[in-house]
Amino acid sequence: MKRLTALLLACMLLLGTACAGAEETAETPKVVSYDFDLQFHLEADHFPFRERKKAQGYEELLDSLEIKGNYSYCEETDCMDLHISLIPVTNPDAALDFRVFGWVANWLNVSSPLLGEDAVCFRPKDVLSFSIRAWDFFSVPLFPFAILFPGILSSAWSELSEKWVAETEDIGDTLTVEAMDRITEYLKNQLDHDPYVTKLVTAAIQPLQERDLVNDEINRLPDLLPAAAGGQDLTVETGEENGEKYIRYLNYRGETIYESCEGVQSFEERLTLPESPSDYKPSYAFRREEKENGTALRLDVSWDRVTEDTTLPETFFRLKAETDSLPSAFPSDAEFSGEVLLEGLLLPAFHFLVKGNTGADGTIYLALTNPDRQEAGPVFTCSGKVVPIPYDGELEYMIGDIITDYNLFALNDQSLTLLLGGVVPAMTEGLPDFVYEMPTHGIQSILDTLEQYGLLQITLQ
Repeated sequence: MKRLTALLLACMLLLGTACAGAEETAETPKVVSYDFDLQFHLEADHFPFRERKKAQGYEELLDSLEIKGNYSYCEETDCMDLHISLIPVTNPDAALDFRVFGWVANWLNVSSPLLGEDAVCFRPKDVLSFSIRAWDFFSVPLFPFAILFPGILSSAWSELSEKWVAETEDIGDTLTVEAMDRITEYLKNQLDHDPYVTKLVTAAIQPLQERDLVNDEINRLPDLLPAAAGGQDLTVETGEENGEKYIRYLNYRGETIYESCEGVQSFEERLTLPESPSDYKPSYAFRREEKENGTALRLDVSWDRVTEDTTLPETFFRLKAETDSLPSAFPSDAEFSGEVLLEGLLLPAFHFLVKGNTGADGTIYLALTNPDRQEAGPVFTCSGKVVPIPYDGELEYMIGDIITDYNLFALNDQSLTLLLGGVVPAMTEGLPDFVYEMPTHGIQSILDTLEQYGLLQITLQ
């Protein structure tokens, strides 16, 4: 299950970046819209022996499906509209259709013939609360899936970013102790009292045996900025070197705490904070450079112990992602490769080499390979087409378009009974044909996963 979760995380990262290079120009429409037709393949032989049988079922399941649909998004309104069909390759008429639309970071509406004439709605933020309850009651680790929802991470820290900008714009050549104290107190208040931030922290650490240690380290983070400054003002330097404009924050010892450099074709920034009393040190570095064959990206975020101590975990979190040829425009004829590493306590670990290509006609191919077993071929592949299409009109919704009588994460006995009254007949009519086309082994793997976490009995009830 952990390996399957890791693969899902990796694939979401890759599919998100595959079209991330779409070039924005003055002619780019307000609404971007893509038709997609994708197939996925999982190679079960790469999985540990104890997980292989279940993985073989998922391999057969993915091989039996084709996924088609359309995704449209408007950045100005933060609205999306996703139409998706799960199509059995043996009988396209048995497809399951779904639509998800709404405000990406606030409210989403889900409809399907399987829901009959009804639709459900939910706030992506409420997925965090649901993941906390899922662990408390069923020991199901949903946090890795929860953070894939739009807005889950950005909402927690957007206000902090605004606070940083407010305190640092027009500061001249000094970031004062008073300004740093205001930022520190704001962050402490967020960690202690903001309900959304506290839910995010709780969901992340609750499955961990070391949750008390991690929680202590999280609560110490606000103190690291003044610790880096040594209780004195930070000196701010700006200038230009080698055609790049830079800004640096230095402490009284001349050590660089933060710096960024921006050139015509590149941008780079890094943050270095001191270690905590428990010797854990967070750091962040990012670089983007435009090249002839595409965009080179490198992201390195870590939170590691800097001293040897076998009684403490070595890493809380480490993410490294690198590619030297991400397509700068999509669709286009291009090849790309890279590497993604995620490890530590907070999320499932994975390490994959990435290779792929895109075509001017919208064709796309992605492959994940285990670095230790490159000769065995990819662990996972995605292939198909993602084609941009014109979008007529505006993409914007009113609250009444999205909200229904059935909030997915706020159903009570009465509303659940009413919802099931329409859903059960619709599923009885629409689901059997789809299930009939699915491989038996694949259905069994789903049931085994539900039973593993005690969810099968609850689902049947």
